[in-house]
Amino acid sequence: YGKQWYQRRVRGPPSADAQSAGAAALARLEAANNKQSSGRRAQQLELKRQMQRQASEERNAVLTSAPREPQLIPQLGLRMICPICKTSLPKPEMSDHFESCLEKELELKPLETMCIMIHTLNKDEEKLAVGVKTLTFFVQNVVKSPDEEKYKKIRVNNAGFQKKIMPLVGGVEFLEIAGFTRITDDTDNEDYFIMLETPTIEHLTLCVETLKSSKKLAPTLDRDVKVLQPSAASQRYELSSDFFRVTKEDLMTEQKRRAEEAERSEMLRTKAIRDRDAGIGMRIYHYTIIRIRFPDGLLLQGTFSAHDTVESIFKFVENALRHPVSFSLITPGCPPLKRDKTLLKAAGLVPSGLMNLSTNERSEFTLLSDELVCKLTSL
Repeated sequence: YGKQWYQRRVRGPPSADAQSAGAAALARLEAANNKQSSGRRAQQLELKRQMQRQASEERNAVLTSAPREPQLIPQLGLRMICPICKTSLPKPEMSDHFESCLEKELELKPLETMCIMIHTLNKDEEKLAVGVKTLTFFVQNVVKSPDEEKYKKIRVNNAGFQKKIMPLVGGVEFLEIAGFTRITDDTDNEDYFIMLETPTIEHLTLCVETLKSSKKLAPTLDRDVKVLQPSAASQRYELSSDFFRVTKEDLMTEQKRRAEEAERSEMLRTKAIRDRDAGIGMRIYHYTIIRIRFPDGLLLQGTFSAHDTVESIFKFVENALRHPVSFSLITPGCPPLKRDKTLLKAAGLVPSGLMNLSTNERSEFTLLSDELVCKLTSL
């Protein structure tokens, strides 16, 4: 084939008629677009007005209807276990319940229960010690000299008796159980505790030994174990005032701490001592809520004393497991907890603490025991 050469045709500018026709076409197109845009904007404005009217109607309906109760923030209260009947009750209810149980036990076991009441209901340790020593002295005198009448008669208005025994809860009742009877002497119109009939030496000895060996009996903290399914409601909760109620003993302890702190400020101390003392002045909290998040998301919750140890948390988790596994407890942003005797308040886990359970155990079932899983509740 031979070469063919084409001469390129150079196109000139459009004519005046063509330019007029193009301008007219653009004008028609722009008018159509403007008309369509105006219609769309009108539709959007109308839809917005309808939505505003609907929202206003709903708001008015709510305002005119009966007021709804505000959503309550869950309050985490304390539960205590009665040492006599093992009943678990909220702490404010335990005092009356405990005293009621003591009164019932008093009918069944008068000597043992009265000695327990003496050690339990008298809060002043110094006065308690003096009262117990005095009661023991009265009874032992009769044991040592059963034929001496002077040891079988105690004048009520005696200054020592009035100061040591009368204010002692259960003191008079103990003497009556031991064998003394309160009577009024007609000759001087004085009241006396008199042993009209001398009990057996065995009974008197038992009274002394029981009084000396009895210990204070008090309700214990209920762990109140819960297994919780997290939800949005778990973001807020309140602690009851029992978690940080300040008692007279707390105030005395705080006063003593401040005095010691003033004394330490004048001493040269090492860094270890300063670090140890740093945790002493923390706000007074008596209890703490501990939550452990398991790998499946479930939360194991328990109530602890601020004076419990980190070791107690590990034991708490072990008792909740389906079967023994090796695990570690990690608080967010901190290294794993050391299993030791560190107090929870010193470990920064008061008044609450959240930690994750980490383990190499892989299972399609939860690590928690079936008994606890059956108690699963939602936060």
